[in-house]
Amino acid sequence: MFSASFIVMYTIEFQKYGLPHAHVLIFLHPSSKYPIADDIDKVISAEIPCPINSPELHKCVQDHMIHGPYGMSNKSLPCMKNGKCSCLFPKNFQRTTIISEDGFPHYRRRNDSLIITKNRVLS
Repeated sequence: MFSASFIVMYTIEFQKYGLPHAHVLIFLHPSSKYPIADDIDKVISAEIPCPINSPELHKCVQDHMIHGPYGMSNKSLPCMKNGKCSCLFPKNFQRTTIISEDGFPHYRRRNDSLIITKNRVLS
């Protein structure tokens, strides 16, 4: 019998641009899982932090987590296919996290008018 409440597997990538990053896969015991979207929204955010209330966090997101710019501003990105990002960035706005039928979460991203400028282009 397995006594741990979770199992973690990870890899660390070093890309050409930016900082190294990790891909983490966590297997949770059923009693530790987040069963509904509201539970996910308590621990995961896909929103831009407020530059007034959280200036350091906003700067980190701006420097290390915002991809782009996309489209006509930067057609040479490897992810660009037919004038659009093949990774589907930027993600659509939505009021709450939605879990698809295959179990994939589409995280809450409210339209709160917070923007980031990346290479002099709004992202």
